[in-house]
Amino acid sequence: MLRRFELKVEHMSDSLARSTDLFRSHNWEEMDQDAMRLDAMLESGDFVVRTVSDPSEVEAEWRTLETNAFGTLFTTYDWLSSWYRLVGRPRGIQALIVVGEIDGKPAFLLPLGLIRKAKGLLTVGRFLGDFHGNQNSGLWRKDVLAGIHTHSLHKALLELGRAKGIDLFDLKHVPATIDDRIHPLIDQHAIESLNSIHAFSLTPDFEAVYRTRRSASARKKLRAKERKLAEVGSARFERASDFGTAERFLQALVDQRSARQGTHGIPNVFHHADAHAFLRDQLTHALDEGSDRFMIHALLVDGDVRATYLSGLALGRFHAYTNSICESIASHSPGDLLLNAVIADACALGATSFDFGLGAERYKTAWADKELLMDVEVPVSHRGKLASSAIRMLRRVKRRVRSSPRLWGLVRKLRKLKA
Repeated sequence: MLRRFELKVEHMSDSLARSTDLFRSHNWEEMDQDAMRLDAMLESGDFVVRTVSDPSEVEAEWRTLETNAFGTLFTTYDWLSSWYRLVGRPRGIQALIVVGEIDGKPAFLLPLGLIRKAKGLLTVGRFLGDFHGNQNSGLWRKDVLAGIHTHSLHKALLELGRAKGIDLFDLKHVPATIDDRIHPLIDQHAIESLNSIHAFSLTPDFEAVYRTRRSASARKKLRAKERKLAEVGSARFERASDFGTAERFLQALVDQRSARQGTHGIPNVFHHADAHAFLRDQLTHALDEGSDRFMIHALLVDGDVRATYLSGLALGRFHAYTNSICESIASHSPGDLLLNAVIADACALGATSFDFGLGAERYKTAWADKELLMDVEVPVSHRGKLASSAIRMLRRVKRRVRSSPRLWGLVRKLRKLKA
C-alpha cells in the first residue's frame, strides 16, 4: 500500500478523503469480468493498441472521443496539435499518439512524446506537452472506462515500449481518480506528485458559489481592496474579444511574469518565443471560432493592464491556466479581484468545475480543495529500470525539501538572490 496515503482523513476535504479511501481499499490484483474480458482480448488481438507519429493522423478519432470521454483541456486535439506543431516538434520531441481500440472502436487515447536523454542513450515516453500543461489524464471513453484494468494497460505499454525501443514511460501528474475510480494508468507503485491541483464545483449562480466558498470576512476584505483600488484609478474587468486586445493582454502577462522572475526568481516558462506563439495560436483560433475554449481576462486601471488571467474551458471543466499581476499595485490584490470576475464568467459559461491547476498558493487554497495527482513509471528496459529508480529518488528529495518550511524557505531565498 502507498505510504503517501497514510494520512488522517479528518484533515482532508471530502474529495481528497474519497480518493484516499479508494487507494486504501483497492485490491490491485483483482479483476472484474469486464477487465478479464479486456485482458483476454489483449492476448487474442481483439484489444488493439496502435500508434501514429503525428496528431493530425488521428484527428477524426480524437475529436470523436472528446465528445464522450473523460479528459481535460490539456488532452484535447486543439491544444496538443498546436503545441506539437509550434513547440514540441521544433524542440526535437517525437509524437507517439497511442490509440486503444476495443471491439474495433477507439476507447482511449494517450498523447505521448518521445524524448532522448543521457546523450541519446535513454528514450523516455512522456505525456505530450506535459511541461506546458497542468495535469495529464489521456482521453477515456465513458462507457468502457470501468473495464480498463491497470494490468492490461501496463501490459500493452510494455509491448509497445519494446516494439518502439522505449526504455521508460515517465507519466507525471496523472489524476488519482476519474469518475470516482482510480485512474487506469495508476498501479500500486505510483507515487504522489510533488504538486497537486486545487479545484471546486460551480453552479450558474456565482453569488451562491462565492458565499459558499469564501467567508463573510474574506468577502468584506476584498470589497475594501476594491474601494482602495478605485482610489488609484478607474478599474474595470475585460475579457478579450478581438485579436488586438488578446495580444495586448497576452504580452502584458508575459512581461509581468518576466518581471516577477526578475524580483522573485520564479521561472517564467512562457518567455520563450515558441511558448508565446503557442498561447497566441490558442487565443487566435478560439476567437476565430467564436468559442470559449481559450480566453484571456484582464483588470485594467485607467486603461493600463494591471492583472491578467489566461484560461480554457473543455469537457465542462474551467481551467485557470496561468495569471500575472503588476507588482506596483500588489498591495491592492489585483489578482484576487480579477479572479472573482473570472470565476463569475466561468459560472456564466456553464462550467461545472473550476480548476486552478498545479500549486498550492494562498489564493487557490482559499477557494478550492486539493485533488491528488500521481506519477506513474513503467520501465521497459534495464536502462529504464535504473532511470526509474533515479527519478523516484530525486522526487523524494524534492518532496522532502518542499515539505520542510526551513529548506523550502532557503530555496526561495536562493531564487531571489539569483534573480
